[in-house]
Amino acid sequence: MSFFGSKLFGYGTGSSTSGSNAESSLTGVETIERLCDRLQSSLLIEDRHDALKTIKSLSKKYKLEVGTQAMHVLIDVIKQSTDPELISLSLDTLCNIMNPSETEQSSHLPADLCTQFTEMFIKDLANLTLMFDLLDEFEFQIRWSSVKLINQLILNQSEQLQDKVLQIPRGVSRIIDLLSDSREIIRNDAILILNNLTKTNANIQKIIAFESGFDRIMEIIEGEGSVLDGGVIVEDCFNLLLNLLQKNYSNQSFFKEANYIKKICKYFELSGSDDSATNWTQQKTTNLSLLLRLIQCLVAPNNQQQIINDCQKAYNHFGLLHRLCVLLTWPGVPSDLLSQAICTVGEVIRGNEANQLLFSTVMMQSNPPRPIITILLLSMINEKQPFHLRSSILYCFECFLYKNEEKKAQVIETLLPKETGGISDINTGQILCTGLFAPNDFVSNWLCAVALAHTISNSNTLKEQLLRVQLAINTQDKIQAVSLLQQCMNILSESSNNTINYQFQSKISILMLISTWLSGCPAAVNVFLSNEQNIPYLISQASATDTEEKSLIMQGVSSFCLGLSMLYNSEQIDAFTAEKLKDIIMKRIGIEQFEQKLEYISQHEAYTKTLKQPKFAFISVKPNDLLFDYEFTRLYKSNETLVINLLKNKKKEERRDSNCSTDSRVSLDQQNALIINQYKQLIREQDAKIKEQQQLNQTLTKTCSQLQVNMQELMAKSGRSSPPEKLQYETRINQLEVKCNLLEEKCAEQEDELCKLQREKGIFEETINNLKTMDKNTEVLELRFENSQLKSELSQINQDQENLLTLLQEMEDKLKNYKKLLKQHGEGVSDDEDESDEIEPNKINQSDDSCEKNQDIPNNIHSIIDSKDTSSNESNLLLNNNYMNESSEADNSASSFDQFKIESQPLAIPTGENVDLVTSDVKPFNFLQYFNKPIQSEQFIHNQKKPSGDELDLM
Repeated sequence: MSFFGSKLFGYGTGSSTSGSNAESSLTGVETIERLCDRLQSSLLIEDRHDALKTIKSLSKKYKLEVGTQAMHVLIDVIKQSTDPELISLSLDTLCNIMNPSETEQSSHLPADLCTQFTEMFIKDLANLTLMFDLLDEFEFQIRWSSVKLINQLILNQSEQLQDKVLQIPRGVSRIIDLLSDSREIIRNDAILILNNLTKTNANIQKIIAFESGFDRIMEIIEGEGSVLDGGVIVEDCFNLLLNLLQKNYSNQSFFKEANYIKKICKYFELSGSDDSATNWTQQKTTNLSLLLRLIQCLVAPNNQQQIINDCQKAYNHFGLLHRLCVLLTWPGVPSDLLSQAICTVGEVIRGNEANQLLFSTVMMQSNPPRPIITILLLSMINEKQPFHLRSSILYCFECFLYKNEEKKAQVIETLLPKETGGISDINTGQILCTGLFAPNDFVSNWLCAVALAHTISNSNTLKEQLLRVQLAINTQDKIQAVSLLQQCMNILSESSNNTINYQFQSKISILMLISTWLSGCPAAVNVFLSNEQNIPYLISQASATDTEEKSLIMQGVSSFCLGLSMLYNSEQIDAFTAEKLKDIIMKRIGIEQFEQKLEYISQHEAYTKTLKQPKFAFISVKPNDLLFDYEFTRLYKSNETLVINLLKNKKKEERRDSNCSTDSRVSLDQQNALIINQYKQLIREQDAKIKEQQQLNQTLTKTCSQLQVNMQELMAKSGRSSPPEKLQYETRINQLEVKCNLLEEKCAEQEDELCKLQREKGIFEETINNLKTMDKNTEVLELRFENSQLKSELSQINQDQENLLTLLQEMEDKLKNYKKLLKQHGEGVSDDEDESDEIEPNKINQSDDSCEKNQDIPNNIHSIIDSKDTSSNESNLLLNNNYMNESSEADNSASSFDQFKIESQPLAIPTGENVDLVTSDVKPFNFLQYFNKPIQSEQFIHNQKKPSGDELDLM
């Protein structure tokens, strides 16, 4: 056979004959053709083996020739042969021609040649069914070769293979059975096949889950050494678990209900030898990172709320949250992995009160021990820490405060005035204020400003409490107490005058904090407007004419703050009422310019990107790209239109009644009306677009039909024409086909656009219905509440009336008794007194006449008793007078604005050195170092101490 091979393909020794030279001159196509004939016609099994081996060796160099000539031959060999070696060689050859990496000469070959061969092979479902039937063969070479070929087919045509696998009987089940194969190489390739099959197909994901896929995958993970000692096989298993669970709510529910969460808890066993615990290899880090992603996918904010709640409870119940907190304190954890672990902890505690409480009780082993949230925030304001770690801490802090008003209040409480306080104590509020005003660290400024904004967001009470916070600032060798709000504005003013160096991101973050503070809180607006320097600063920024991007952003955000000051103005500051602010804007800026500055923000790329990513918009950006926060973009979106409409006098916003004058804000009904009008306008625009698209679609359809008719006529003519005319007709037909295809594509695009517009129209109509239903429900609740109040007042008035009548009746009875006693003792009773017992008709008439003349006071007891209407009116008058007197006394006792007046006692805020998350000691430091000279700061703090010498008044 070696002699036959040397003669046919021209290899061997140099002493070849002239016949061998003739054979060696055969081209690759002729050689492969002869080999295919030999493979089909040879009766000797050895000849067939040699021919197939030669075809396999040539399949890398002559991929196109082997694919076009030998593919059907190889498929026939697989179907008909019973020899394992022939089947294995055929499968390997098919795998070579479909593998792009096995191409030796690719310069003259199409780039998608392997994809085309794959399409040819899977076009017939019987070929794919044949491959899956071979998976039942226990012979190693056959099973392994078939597994490799199936994996290569899936890599080339993933989506088509996913659909066809579902059509094969027990197609997915056969692959799952390979996970139990004792031969690791086959099992590992089966894991890769499942990974490629489950990336986008939810049906295959469900089949694997309900075919005991989770159990088999976890058995492989445990057998390979789990997370800490496992290799790339464990990595592939975790990737497969992620594919099965991500965005598949059915599998997530099954995973939770089958208590697989309990099984993954033991993967966090970090105890053991010091070397294994502190030696963080690349593979160990990758495995643990995938495990954290697996935990996150079950509690991601975009999941179903019920699944999130159940999984959060399970994480707490099985101790997984505690183990995650231990991971945060473990020494030597890589920063990337630590950042991911912090984000995972944040999503596990997000919105769950029990988990948030557990997290708040975790203490770090430092001297003295401190809560873990304090250590995390200290790391967040440490400029030596990597940015991704600092941003992940902010996200964890936001999750810690999410739907937790108690924790928000505690954060603000740490900044409020206190009777006594240790100067060495480091608390959350002080850390945030320290980072907010840290010079030359715009990342700390931005992160702390966003954290404070989340703390007071959607809570007027906390916004009003934060107005009481004061800072000790050294100005011109004098220490003054300045409110936190005013210090923010002072920083902005000084940075614009180049007095201090604050970068662009720092100023934007402070403006975002102020915007959140002013939104919906008239009390904060009053304090803000009470300083006459604030509005001129915002006007100067908003009226700037620079066209640089950063300057335009500053103009837009400053304009937004101005609009909020006008929108939530309670008209208590005479110099800056809503109308006066409007006049200032019209004169200094102009309504059109003002509107353009606001629209620039809403059209900015960073704004749009942030608004679409509610989870964590800036986790993947660089520090210099920090700009907007997600909550700020939501606030901006909800108030931008209201500000513009108020400025244009399109809508006049209503204020709250006197019972809630301190909490007055734009009426919810007015906001809903504005939103409904906007949606109606959008629907009208969408209807017009739909009609235009439908007309265009009809025109394109007619044009396409006419072109097809013309093309058919030309084809008919071309059959009867001479060759030159036929060539012209064919050219014309090709042109018409191209034009027809373009029109069909355009028609399809128009249909897609039409469907999209119809879907948007349905969404808008549903939103309008929801808003209308909300308005009706709100109105009904208000009417019910008002009705209950009126009923209670009426019952109280009736009760007072009955008591008064009873008292008058008792007094009349006593009067009669006294008259009788006087008569019995011989005392004289006047005729007028005696006649009062029996009133004659004329007396009654006289009494009625007197009542008409003076309706305020009845003449006698009988008229009060007999006329209940009159008594009721009198009692109402009496109660109303008493109520008005009490109200006036209460109003004179205190003023609503006095609650925000601050004592002159300042708050000295300590800061700390740069620390790692794991530290044995954190030394306190003084917040005054950012604004004062050290000696003056120490003197100020010493003067503020109590006689004990170790405590500081925090107001």
